[in-house]
Amino acid sequence: MKRLVFAIVLLSAAAQAQEKVKDSVAERHYDLQEVTIFGKQNGKVELVPTQKLQASTLQNNNKTNVVDALNLLPGVSITQFGGRNEGTIFVRGFDNKRTPVYYDGIPIYAPYDGNFDLSRFLTYDLGSVSVEKGLVSVKYGANAMGGAVNIVSRSPQKELDINGTSGVGFADGAGVNSYFTGLNVGTRQNKYYAMVSGSFNKRENFVLSKNFEPTAYQDAGKRRNSGAFDKKLSAKFGYTPNETDEYALGFVNQQANKDISPGVDRVGNGSWALYPVYNKTSLYAKTKTKIARETFLNFTGYYDKYYNEMRRYDDETYTTINRPKTSFISIYDDYSAGGILTFSTKALNRNAITFTVNEKYDHHKEHNAEIAANPAIGQTFRAGEPEQSYKDNTLYAGIEDVITLTDWLDAVVGASYNQRKNILAQEYGTHYLTGARNVLYDFPTGNDSAFDFKGGLVFKPAENQNITLSASKRSRFASQKERYSSRFGGQVPNPDLKSEYSIAYDLTYTGKVLDNKLQYEVSGFINDVTNAIYELTVGVDSSGRNIIYNTNLGKALYQGFEAGVGYAPIKYFSFGANYSFIEMKDQTQNSNLKLTNVPKYKLVGFATISIPEIRTKLHLNTETYGKRYLNSQGDEAPDFTLVNTKLNVTLYKGLEFNFGVNNLLDRNYYWASGWPQAGRNFISGLSYNF
Repeated sequence: MKRLVFAIVLLSAAAQAQEKVKDSVAERHYDLQEVTIFGKQNGKVELVPTQKLQASTLQNNNKTNVVDALNLLPGVSITQFGGRNEGTIFVRGFDNKRTPVYYDGIPIYAPYDGNFDLSRFLTYDLGSVSVEKGLVSVKYGANAMGGAVNIVSRSPQKELDINGTSGVGFADGAGVNSYFTGLNVGTRQNKYYAMVSGSFNKRENFVLSKNFEPTAYQDAGKRRNSGAFDKKLSAKFGYTPNETDEYALGFVNQQANKDISPGVDRVGNGSWALYPVYNKTSLYAKTKTKIARETFLNFTGYYDKYYNEMRRYDDETYTTINRPKTSFISIYDDYSAGGILTFSTKALNRNAITFTVNEKYDHHKEHNAEIAANPAIGQTFRAGEPEQSYKDNTLYAGIEDVITLTDWLDAVVGASYNQRKNILAQEYGTHYLTGARNVLYDFPTGNDSAFDFKGGLVFKPAENQNITLSASKRSRFASQKERYSSRFGGQVPNPDLKSEYSIAYDLTYTGKVLDNKLQYEVSGFINDVTNAIYELTVGVDSSGRNIIYNTNLGKALYQGFEAGVGYAPIKYFSFGANYSFIEMKDQTQNSNLKLTNVPKYKLVGFATISIPEIRTKLHLNTETYGKRYLNSQGDEAPDFTLVNTKLNVTLYKGLEFNFGVNNLLDRNYYWASGWPQAGRNFISGLSYNF
């Protein structure tokens, strides 16, 4: 049995102070999905969102999916993997395999890849989206190497609570090319609450900037194969028998189909693909029970199902799937099931202790589907594959204690043990050892474990002023894909691939002055990454293609700072900005590779002007991005600035007319080389809140 040594370094905690305030009924209940170390703040408006975005901020900035929404926060950058049309985030340099995403506290990554297309998550039914970057609560569980993102669903606030929005989007040269609707209907009674939400977002295409220069693969105007259709249905019911206890059931069903635009600079067989099915369903139960004085027991049980179908065609006609290996219909049919048991108490004087146990079972199933012959279009018969399964079990146990040392000083200490066991891993094709073809075979199973720790101090030199200093060790298990993917025969499996980990240091100062009219935050951070998963070339196959092997060779250093300020000098005007700077260095021995997809700096500005005499609000948002490396050889994307606006006009109590412009300056920009984004486009609609 391995001996675990926990060394506590005097370090820090979160960027929030412990404030004892009287919550409203709506705040007391349906807080099961909130995950914090220091508890809730006082509910006043946050002028400088650095960790959390409320529903109103998402709406006022035209952010209809989670990826675009999170981009408003400092330390967060976004990119798009064009070959799969997947939006993803980076938090202080860590992608969302290393910064897991939770929906109401439930991990939502797809078992095989270890991530999910976050741009499929619509925001119409969300209450907030938050990012943890410093000390991360043990309640999140395993794999929070880069922090954690928590998506929190909307909860009803009134006896009859109806809110939503509907409208259309359009652009020069395309007319109306998108449609959206989101509706939430709920009730909050003395001992129960309920809410049903439905939304959809349909995009027929998007239009490129007029500054885009046509290529051999993309004309000016409408982007080729750029449609998408997302729809979402969610419901929850909660029983609140008293002031402390709560029992809730939740359901979320997301269905999507999305096109995949080909690259504008070059194309290949992988360019002619689409996802006709991209679905996710979640069922969960959450409880909170007071078992003694200031002592609670929380339980979460969940079942997540993922199903998607990817079709890769022979050419741009999207008709036949005949080419061996590179054309296929690939089906993923996955599910995850898990439980989280959390014990928390403040019964001891000056201590707030949390102990949690989290177990998650992941089952990935995949196969290439059979394709019937169709002589009319030239389609030949393609035999399907037997189903292949990958099964993992992850166990996590963590404890943390928030210690009140004095009225002006708190300390946080914590530790966790993580264990991942592979139960089954199968593949169909050419056996990686024997060379036998068209066989179903088992990989050897593997396992891994990690011990993490954290500690910190929070100084409160004056009211509404906090200085935090923290350090923590945070690990991330290798995904099933990293351990076992054959990459069409070009990769050797490594079932015992070990976890990566980072030693993360954070120093943060937050403050509010002038009766909270001026708010600010400054953070500096260092993340020292060790055992990073690195692709090592171990040979060449018969076709001359490199054979790679994933191993723990990598080292990297991510360091930088963030700053944010918000000011509301008068009742009808507020403005602010946040700035992020990051330097990322690959410190792997003999490596000169560049780390990609994260801009060196990002500046986000925002302002709101209210004119009550004409019941009008104007929202302005600017986003400036520095250069980023597009590939590990050092090719860079240029810097650029986006300007977005939205006008809200109250027509009647609870009813608003909205008109917005995205990319007002019609910039030609892209997150990934070869995949330009939309030029100037408009939205118009109605919002209602009754």
